[in-house]
Amino acid sequence: MKSVRSLNTNVSTAAGDFHVQTEFYHSSNKVITLLFHGGQTVLRIEDEPEGNSVDEEIKRVHESIVRRLFLLKVPVSLERIKELLTLKTGLRNVIFIEEIVERGPEELADFGVLVASGAPVPAGIVVFPEASEDEIEKGFRLLKEKSGASRFIAKTGKKEGRVTFFNIGSFEKLKKAVLQIVKDMGDRAIVSEMIDARSSGFLYSSDPLTGDNTVIIESSWGICGYIKGNKLNLDKYRVDKETFEFWRIKKEIVRKYTELSIDSETGNITESEISDDRALMASLSDEEVLILAKLALSIEKNFSRTIRLDFVISKDGSPFFTDISVVGVKEKKELLRKLSVLEEAPFYPTGVRILAEATDVDVARTISFLPCDGIYFNVSGVIGEMFEKVLLETAETAFPKPVVVNVRNKDDLNAVREARNKGFTNVWIATDGALMAHDVPSFIREETPFVTGSVFKGTYGKLFAGGSSIISPNLSLVRELVRSGFDFIVVHPDEIVYLKKVVASEERRLMLKMARQFLKLDERI
Repeated sequence: MKSVRSLNTNVSTAAGDFHVQTEFYHSSNKVITLLFHGGQTVLRIEDEPEGNSVDEEIKRVHESIVRRLFLLKVPVSLERIKELLTLKTGLRNVIFIEEIVERGPEELADFGVLVASGAPVPAGIVVFPEASEDEIEKGFRLLKEKSGASRFIAKTGKKEGRVTFFNIGSFEKLKKAVLQIVKDMGDRAIVSEMIDARSSGFLYSSDPLTGDNTVIIESSWGICGYIKGNKLNLDKYRVDKETFEFWRIKKEIVRKYTELSIDSETGNITESEISDDRALMASLSDEEVLILAKLALSIEKNFSRTIRLDFVISKDGSPFFTDISVVGVKEKKELLRKLSVLEEAPFYPTGVRILAEATDVDVARTISFLPCDGIYFNVSGVIGEMFEKVLLETAETAFPKPVVVNVRNKDDLNAVREARNKGFTNVWIATDGALMAHDVPSFIREETPFVTGSVFKGTYGKLFAGGSSIISPNLSLVRELVRSGFDFIVVHPDEIVYLKKVVASEERRLMLKMARQFLKLDERI
């Protein structure tokens, strides 16, 4: 077998380096593409000529394979690469999701790029408006054989005014939903396996307003985030994009009251109360947070802009992305609008929180009722068992708000460890560095340029403690703390309400200023 002509290209991907060779074979009258990896042939693809000249056919097929490989930004197995390049339904108007990357730029929308990146997505098919009922039925059977799933989701291809049908179990209901989309609405229908999620939510590959080098993730238990999005109480995580270190993950774990799940017997979506032991647990582990963040950054390379991804974590801990969108002017304006009408700036996206300083037992026992974001436990006059008792009492009443303990000796550190062993993971420490504790989130004192107060840096960012000084009269100091990126400011309990308004005003001013800069420069968005 001798080829008339041959094209060869080397392609580097997140899954490794490949060599693509495309030739035309007279014996079979087909264009053959061979994919080499590590000197071995790992894939052979045969294409029927479409009526163009031999040179044009070789070029068309070769460039298609090379283009799809260049989109591959997530490390995946060779089996997954074969699916992305060769998986076919054999139908004209019903295709596997993997096939969408072969349909050209007009079909390679955001979701197509997500699939082509190699990102984990639920098994699915795309049904075009021209599809016949016979093609739709054949497509359903192929999807069921491929996924082995029993519950499915059908949604419109367009994001504007998107219509979604959840948790479809019967063939007739699935067919009815798809026909409504493709016939009545004249839109493509995306049908995919519905994952019975242990956790779900969404993420931004960068801060959508400031562009900070931070991945922002929000999640909840069950399929709540999957369906309701940010209407629920969601845990929030911020991950540094440069270091990806566990200890640099910033978290705000909130109480979650209900979760949605798929009943194993009836197949229906049921809503149930979350038990107390899980209500205040993080809905994502640190490992899952980092995996999601790294996948998001890999996918972002195909967009060169901030993206939003919806995700689910299956019962066995596997992540799947269910939707993607590029964050443009419209979404930024919506975020800006929400921020502008708030009475107080939220923890997300800037993160400045006001901690009330407890300096005696009575204050420690009542301080959790104050409108603060946490407690700075500085009860130096309490010793021994009394210290541990008051700390446990404070940690319980404040949970899940943080309680930062000013540790003076090993007994204090042991009391903190005891509190954490009893489930109060909101207890952290602040120290001058003499008492290092790698098993407890810590703030370490550093030299400070400020005339008054102490500066600490640690697991969850920067903390400023004013000591015995009242800092509310010094508005320039407060504004400088906000501008300098401090995550926590410790104040006297009497100052909380006033300083929260000052901080909120300063944050709002900074956020509006940064947002206006982004909205004026359309070419950067």
